[in-house]
Amino acid sequence: MSWRWVSLAAALAALVAVFGAMVDRDTSSNAGDSTPPPPGYYLKDAIITQTQLDGSPDLRLTAKRIDQHRKDDSIHLTTVQVDYLKVPERHWILTADQGEIPDHSRIVQFSGNVELRPADTQPQTFLRTEALAIDTEKHLAYTTHSPAQVRFGNNAMTVRELQADLTTEKIKLESVRGQVGSR
Repeated sequence: MSWRWVSLAAALAALVAVFGAMVDRDTSSNAGDSTPPPPGYYLKDAIITQTQLDGSPDLRLTAKRIDQHRKDDSIHLTTVQVDYLKVPERHWILTADQGEIPDHSRIVQFSGNVELRPADTQPQTFLRTEALAIDTEKHLAYTTHSPAQVRFGNNAMTVRELQADLTTEKIKLESVRGQVGSR
C-alpha cells in the first residue's frame, strides 16, 4: 500500500511540474509581445541601386539605416537620399530625415526636412516641405499632408496640395498663399 501512495505522489508531482513549466512558458511568451520584434533585416550606411532592363541605373537610394518591419514587411529608411533616374535626361535628388516603403508598393513616402530638386539646377532652386510621396510608376511627387509649407529657393508658400511631374518638371499647386523673397 505504501508503494501505491509513493507512485501516486510521484505522478501528482510530475503533473504539477509540467503544469508549472507550461504556465512559465506562456508568461514569458506574453511578456515578449510588448517589445517590438527585431527587423527582418537591416542595413547601415547602405547604397542600393535599382537598374532598368538594359542595366542602366534607375534609382539610387542612400540611407544611414534601412529596416524591414517583420509585421507588415514595410521598409523604414533613416537619413535618406534618393537619386531618381527613372526619367531619361531628368535626374532628381531627394533628401529626407525618414522614408517609408509599404510592402509591394510603388509609392515611397518621405518625412522630415524633405527637399526635392533637379540635379542640374542652381543649389538655391529646390522644393522643401515636411512630407512628400513619390509614385515611382507615374513619376509624380506630391504632398501627403494639408496644408503643406513649401519653399522654392527664397519663396515661401502654404499650399493645400502640390504635385510635381518628374518627367516634364511641371508643378501643380492648389490653394496657394505665400511670400516672395522671404527667408
